[in-house]
Amino acid sequence: MEKQTEVRTVETAPDRFSFFCSQTLKATTSPTWDDLLPNGNLDHIFQETQKSRPDPSRPTWWFDIRDATEADVSVVSQALSIHPLTAEDITIREPREKVEVFKNYYLISFLTLVDRDLSESERPDIPATAEIYILVFQYGVVTFSPSGCEHVHRVRERARKMHDPTILSSDWICYALIDDIVDSFEPFTRAAEIESEAIEDQVYIARIDDVKELIPQVDVLRKKITHIIRCLHGKVDVLNGFVKRCQGPDKLPVFPDGELLLYLGDVQDHLVTTLSTLSHIDEIIGRSQANSLAQLSATNLRVSHKITSVMSKVTVLATIFVPCHFVTGLFGMNVQVPGEETTGLSWFFGIVGSFVVFMVVCLAIAAKFRLL
Repeated sequence: MEKQTEVRTVETAPDRFSFFCSQTLKATTSPTWDDLLPNGNLDHIFQETQKSRPDPSRPTWWFDIRDATEADVSVVSQALSIHPLTAEDITIREPREKVEVFKNYYLISFLTLVDRDLSESERPDIPATAEIYILVFQYGVVTFSPSGCEHVHRVRERARKMHDPTILSSDWICYALIDDIVDSFEPFTRAAEIESEAIEDQVYIARIDDVKELIPQVDVLRKKITHIIRCLHGKVDVLNGFVKRCQGPDKLPVFPDGELLLYLGDVQDHLVTTLSTLSHIDEIIGRSQANSLAQLSATNLRVSHKITSVMSKVTVLATIFVPCHFVTGLFGMNVQVPGEETTGLSWFFGIVGSFVVFMVVCLAIAAKFRLL
């Protein structure tokens, strides 16, 4: 007997929790709280006492939770005294982009683009979006990120390559995340620009069959551009309000100041440039769509004109031949026909000749008046 060996595959849980510290510049990942924090002492790591000036010798920590559950949000809320409204927004995945200020932290909620399977997406041609929440404290950051985005990994690599580690702070991590989220829209903007230029070139050389295939492509591209513009417009409002609060005379201690405002201004300029580029692309696509529809309308008009011309000629020919059918129909009736008693074919050729003369005269008149 042959023995069959069963191979069991053990599915390992994904590392949803990660902890990053400015002292070591290394990230520790784990699938559970217990593996990440063996002692379970969150208060020792997340001590937050808001002061007028931060202590530069104190390290900055960054805690990230991917695809957070309600239980995860509850644990962090108890450890860091997060407001119930913030916990509710994170739990229900509030899609509205905003900035909110509380006693010991501020919250920034952004929509970001994520990589998902085409089978999971309702609209495979439109980039998928998800919510990312950034809680910024005086000495640390807590992020609730969705799966399918690499913002956390890229910002950590950027922090490791910093030439001046003293710049690394909780506010800088928040800026770097915002900047990376805005930069993630650049590949889609560039792809839309290249596709719009290709469509614009095809409009004027496309045949009627190509135009029919081009119109759905233009429609999908306009939906994609509109979706990206909608995602970026919310970020403009959030950043404008955030910078205005940082520069206000009654600025709260939780808000950043100094050089970090210059970094945020650079992100604002990048957003404005991206939106202007998308608006220009949308104008090009709108013009190409109008030209495609005009070309298709002109082609349909020419085809309709040809059909009308052919139908008018058929009508003229039918008008000429109808009297002949009427006469032949009369001769086919059970009545006395002229020339019926004669034995020659003179009547036959006379009638046929009359038909021929009538047709020739009618065709000449129709040709004179350009009816044929």
